[in-house]
Amino acid sequence: MSVKENVKTIIDLVGGVDNINTISHCFTRLRFILVDRKKVNDEELAKADGVMGVIDVGGQLQVVIGNSVSKYYEAAIEMYPSKAGGEVEVENDNKEDMSFLDKITDIASAIFVPVVGVLAASGTLQGLISLFVTLEWLDPTSGTYMVLYAISNAIFYYFPIFLAYTAAKKFGGRPFYAMIIACVLLSPEVIAAVDAGEKLTLFALPLTLVNYSKSVFPIILSTYLAAKIEKIARKLIPDILKMIFVPLVVLLIVVPLALLIVGPVLTTVMSFITDGITSLYNMSPLVTGVLVGGIWQFLVLFGVSKAFASIFIANLATMGYCPLIAIVFFSSAMGQTGAVLGFGMRSKNKKINQVCVASGVSGFFGITEPALFGINVPARKPFLFGLAGGALGGLIASLMGAKGYTFGSGILGIPALIGPSGIDMGFYGAILGSVAALALSFALTYFFGWSEDIEKKLKV
Repeated sequence: MSVKENVKTIIDLVGGVDNINTISHCFTRLRFILVDRKKVNDEELAKADGVMGVIDVGGQLQVVIGNSVSKYYEAAIEMYPSKAGGEVEVENDNKEDMSFLDKITDIASAIFVPVVGVLAASGTLQGLISLFVTLEWLDPTSGTYMVLYAISNAIFYYFPIFLAYTAAKKFGGRPFYAMIIACVLLSPEVIAAVDAGEKLTLFALPLTLVNYSKSVFPIILSTYLAAKIEKIARKLIPDILKMIFVPLVVLLIVVPLALLIVGPVLTTVMSFITDGITSLYNMSPLVTGVLVGGIWQFLVLFGVSKAFASIFIANLATMGYCPLIAIVFFSSAMGQTGAVLGFGMRSKNKKINQVCVASGVSGFFGITEPALFGINVPARKPFLFGLAGGALGGLIASLMGAKGYTFGSGILGIPALIGPSGIDMGFYGAILGSVAALALSFALTYFFGWSEDIEKKLKV
């Protein structure tokens, strides 16, 4: 069947086009926000051509497609353009049925997923710049370095502005209002006052100034408040005055709140969280590495891993590095990659071989969903062996002090493991941990994770 035919079948099985509020997608999944979840034919949907799995999490029905998801999304939007994600402002009628974890995951995914790609690209470039400086291929005083570093650092420094846009879209506010609030937090005057250690007041109240560049939570909560206040203002202000006075009211209320309360309080809270993670890591790298490396793919499997992006970013902003990045985006990912390749090496089925090779290639680039849903989870043993490999890799990476200095995953993200001082023991630890995870999961799956009975149960 063609992609269009497969998409038409998927749309019918989720209850038809009238049961869909919006369609969006991530790296491997079509994501549906539905009117009535009960109209979905889960059993037939899981068996449909092109579908590798079905997940219900975060208030979304997520249909796992794999590497071809962009083609499926384009076909869906070509047939149903009004359902494109972000274009239909319809609330999900089932939000009251979402658990607290689902709500957190839903919010985190909506805010962070749109910028994951450019974060990874910028992080990779930062790592390459560090490598080139270490190898003396690039002069850190040159104009070339200045421009390349500006490109790589822009999204991190101005991250609150990007989050203001995505958060406003999620919370139902005007993105430009939120972006202005972010610009105030990042204004040169505020940054200069922070650097100078000035003691200022706002409306006679003591003003605790913080450098909000690279920060996460202050702008997200401020954007949420702005969206709520905007809705109230639009109800109270006459139509003829809305254009000027709605944004004026929103900014005059939210900006002082952000500078006086929201920003300082959340910055302090995140400092405690960051210190806690650092203390756990320092207290027992062994436990941290095994635990995080072993369970991370469970979080990926259930679609909740994106909720932790804010913690990684907060660590990068406050410490300049995050030890968890070297574990979850490298060792843990290589565990599942080795498992799917081990299964493919044992199989004599050409279709399974093709799926395993394609999933393995994706895994080397840090994207494990094709391996998880195509082979490892349905076959069970490969998934468990992949977790074992991730745990071993996490242990080695942690014991050797591996760190991620920016966002990056897979082979293209290796430069993200290089710190400002160049290649160190932590870098070798991350590479060794990834190789160990790949080798252990491959060997376990090759010798113990494949059988003809298991293969017969797979739908490829």
